[in-house]
Amino acid sequence: MASKTKRMFATVGLIVLAVTGVPAAATAASATLYELTENMHLDNMSAPTLRTASAALQGTTQAGTPICPAALVTLLSTLGFQTGSTCTITAFAEDSVSLQTGSGAFTGGFAVVVNADNPVDAPELVVMTGTFGASMQVLAGANGERLPLIQITNGTVTPTDVLGVPIAYVGLYFTGLTPEMFPSGTFGGMFRLPFAMHDSKKVKPQRNTDAFYLGDDGEFIRIQQNETSLGYATVRVEIGF
Repeated sequence: MASKTKRMFATVGLIVLAVTGVPAAATAASATLYELTENMHLDNMSAPTLRTASAALQGTTQAGTPICPAALVTLLSTLGFQTGSTCTITAFAEDSVSLQTGSGAFTGGFAVVVNADNPVDAPELVVMTGTFGASMQVLAGANGERLPLIQITNGTVTPTDVLGVPIAYVGLYFTGLTPEMFPSGTFGGMFRLPFAMHDSKKVKPQRNTDAFYLGDDGEFIRIQQNETSLGYATVRVEIGF
């Protein structure tokens, strides 16, 4: 591989550009999702300026958030589905990021899922869906050092249906429910990109190797086994509503 191409992939691997300032402390996460798959494209392989990607994610959120309304948890309980104090979320998203400024945006759709016919595998029955979108900014330290962090701002999320019923009509199908029980919400947060260490330098993690996330105060957060997918460290998405 030509040295120019190697340098390009090294840069795009973390999609981190020199943006002045350091990340502000993220709000306590009320939802945490992990990127399970990603398909990425560059607008120009020899001199890329735009990075686009689509991804599939899964995670959990606390009950009482816009993507896990208390009314939904109560409804599921009456139907015999036990969610406890959390909901399992799947999401599909698309993003676009400028490789010159590090700024971009993402949009997508989410689903709340529960176990239906196999309690051993991951939940799969869709009980609520919605849409979301937000701005994103790749971060770097004041000295220009690359940081494996992408800040999420101006996020909005909107539930669209419950068990296939549009939110506007939930009261006609489910006694006691109203559209107001499934409001839209705003959110912010952080993407934490995984990295590994070699000779005191950050490198791209390999499969089945120790990897870390970078905390808001600069600490290294060791990635746990349940934060990997088929042996690969995953991007962790922390959301606060």
